[in-house]
Amino acid sequence: MEHTFPNRSGTSLVELLLFLGFFALTSGVVLALLFSSHEQRVRQNTVAEVDQAGIQLLQTVTRRVRRAERILFPAMASTGAVLTLQMTSDTENPTLFGLLSGALMVGEGNVLRPLTDSGSLQATQFTATNTSVNTERSSVYITFTIAKSIALPNHPLYTRTFDALVTLFPDDTQDGTCGCSAPICSGTGMFTWGYCNGGSCSPSAFTLPCS
Repeated sequence: MEHTFPNRSGTSLVELLLFLGFFALTSGVVLALLFSSHEQRVRQNTVAEVDQAGIQLLQTVTRRVRRAERILFPAMASTGAVLTLQMTSDTENPTLFGLLSGALMVGEGNVLRPLTDSGSLQATQFTATNTSVNTERSSVYITFTIAKSIALPNHPLYTRTFDALVTLFPDDTQDGTCGCSAPICSGTGMFTWGYCNGGSCSPSAFTLPCS
């Protein structure tokens, strides 16, 4: 028995090309949206990390300043790259903040440690301005910048500057002294200080850049 089939029109070359063109256009738009969403997410994560680190650093410095007895460096109406505070406890006296190799450092007596991870976050432009009216009303204006490279092909840098004006709590008695001289910037461009050790003053084994 002979079977007959109805004639069916095939897909023309023009129709095939139109379909392929539409498919390529749609795919391009979808991929562009996906890449844009990923880039935005990476940027937002970097911004959040920098903002959180900067705020935490500012809170840490602010707490130490408020507990300090007085500001040793910089002098009144002066600005410096190192902030030195006289503290009550010998283990914290003096307390210093400054930059070293891209990290914000804190020194406590004869201990120096980083507050930021210089491998991922870069701290720069730390300055402290002594805004005290007199020795009884001490205050300091602090500013620093935190930067981080965004994990994108062209490695853009996100930076943000943090600042605060901090007033020391009033302190009627000043106990954190053991005969140490005021911290100074030496001729080598390094900041040196002494620390209280068993009631006497000893030179610290650490230094910080003066600028």
